[in-house]
Amino acid sequence: MISRIRGWIVRRIALGGFSKRRDVLYFAASRTVWTTLAAVVLNFGVYQIFGRLGLFGVVVPPDPVADTIVTGFVAGPISFLAYYIVGAAILDLAVSRNEYERLSRVDPLTGLMNRRAFVDVVSTIKQSYVLAVFDIDRFKAINDTYGHGAGDQVLIEVSHMLKDAFGSDNAVARLGGEEFGVVLQHPSKEETIAAIDRFREAMAKRRFTVDGVEITVTVSAGVSQGNGSFTYSMLLTSADKALYVAKASGRNRVVHVDEIAQIVTRNETGGDRIAS
Repeated sequence: MISRIRGWIVRRIALGGFSKRRDVLYFAASRTVWTTLAAVVLNFGVYQIFGRLGLFGVVVPPDPVADTIVTGFVAGPISFLAYYIVGAAILDLAVSRNEYERLSRVDPLTGLMNRRAFVDVVSTIKQSYVLAVFDIDRFKAINDTYGHGAGDQVLIEVSHMLKDAFGSDNAVARLGGEEFGVVLQHPSKEETIAAIDRFREAMAKRRFTVDGVEITVTVSAGVSQGNGSFTYSMLLTSADKALYVAKASGRNRVVHVDEIAQIVTRNETGGDRIAS
């Protein structure tokens, strides 16, 4: 019985049955009506059956109508109060659950969605999309030189710039540390590279003021593109490879996964090696 009640509560919360105070009032009022009717019927039935059979000294009331009205007036307020208390407790539970769910999907520092939420959103996309992974260049040096407070401020500013650059229609997330992810839907390869490169250039021109000192921050990006048959994991692996090449071949650049072989060949031909 307890497990069934618990299951009912969980289902109601999941379906949004307890999201506002009025939901509690409706819950209490509707249950009160049925409980009061049940109390009236039960009271009338007990008196009639026990009274006529002479069980337990019960006597049939001389005025059944008046007794029914009294039962309703007694059972109604008590039921409403009890159901309202229960409903209010469920509402508090629903609010706490929803807030916990929200916090578990949001990066607390930047306010962007976290990796878990990002993966969930991407998994719902059925058509082809572009995945771009951004990484702040030499972020450890920023922390070491200016302190972790400065590093946090840079992360916040970069997240704001990403959101502004790619808009609310695209999924933007902090994947962890100084790494960010963006999903773009329906763009061509050329449009994608152009948009991401514009962001890279804007970031390089931006000056961050930390404790009165101006610092420059650059980003590198790896880009992969699927035609609908690639999973998020496959595209992320490809984007990470492109990001590695971008970082290893000079930083502050955007590399599409299709360009990896060409860049590696060019570096090898020129006598340069891509180092980690």
